[in-house]
Amino acid sequence: MQAEFFAKLGPNAMTFKAMMDTLPDAGFYIKDAEGRIMALNRRNCDICNIHGELAAIGKHSDDIFPEAFAQSYMARDRIVRETGKPIVNQVSWDAADMSNDQHIGSVFPLFDSEGNLIGTTCLYYKLPAKESGPDWHGVLKRVTDYVEVHYAENLTIGQLSDLVPTSPSTFRRVFQKTFGISPGKYLINIRLNAARRLLETTDKLITEIAVETGFWDQSHFGKIFLKDRGITPSHYRRRYRLTKGEKKKKQQPLRG
Repeated sequence: MQAEFFAKLGPNAMTFKAMMDTLPDAGFYIKDAEGRIMALNRRNCDICNIHGELAAIGKHSDDIFPEAFAQSYMARDRIVRETGKPIVNQVSWDAADMSNDQHIGSVFPLFDSEGNLIGTTCLYYKLPAKESGPDWHGVLKRVTDYVEVHYAENLTIGQLSDLVPTSPSTFRRVFQKTFGISPGKYLINIRLNAARRLLETTDKLITEIAVETGFWDQSHFGKIFLKDRGITPSHYRRRYRLTKGEKKKKQQPLRG
């Protein structure tokens, strides 16, 4: 399916896709005219908690993400397909990793050699904190803000529901409806995000990272990371640094 689609895009399509895989800090995807995923770069797989590109090929956003998030992603693609015009530098607050991070992204139409619109492509990156947009979580933002700071602690449903405040059962139901996942799964995602950042930016031992980000121990951390990311923490660190190293090497000026 992917090969047939890329054949329609032309001879430079695979080169373009390969270039996107070298971007360590930006997410990229391509979808066909039916909204099915045709390509993802490595960073987008990491952000979306997808084990690898092939696990997503042929799927729609609502096959992968909670409904509220999927509908937002699909709506942007649908607008571009219907108008044939790009959406440029749009700020969004529906981060695929369920974090409070806000992103800026652009969605462009894709055409075949005869000028027929055959899909869309998107590139997005995280906004610096100082460029953050308005509050979109409403009351629940108190909870997500708290989790972003205290994720390493032994948080309970009772503690989080007291922040709203409401009963634990009502909090659990409202949170699930709003984010499409349980509070417990959200907390795991935030811990994994923090662990991923430490793997990328520090030389700390895996054991240290596990404890610092709220997991019981290295074994527990490794199992959760492997289940969600499809690779071990050490493998993730090596792959990320290899990608960063390749980018730096390519940016070095020619001498001689």
